[in-house]
Amino acid sequence: MKNKLIFSVLLMSIALSSCKKCAECHYDTNNGHIEIGEYCGDDLKEIEKSGFEVQGEIFEVHCHDH
Repeated sequence: MKNKLIFSVLLMSIALSSCKKCAECHYDTNNGHIEIGEYCGDDLKEIEKSGFEVQGEIFEVHCHDH
């Protein structure tokens, strides 16, 4: 019984540690929202920090968890 509990806790911790935070992202223009898709993990952090470039113009990106 004790081994099953230890195994379950170990399995749960491995499963949760491998999860990446993902979010759907967009940027705003005068014509409304432009969806740019889903970003995860480090890519999500980078796109929120750096923005999204379109024809030399950098737009602020907004991402929402799902």
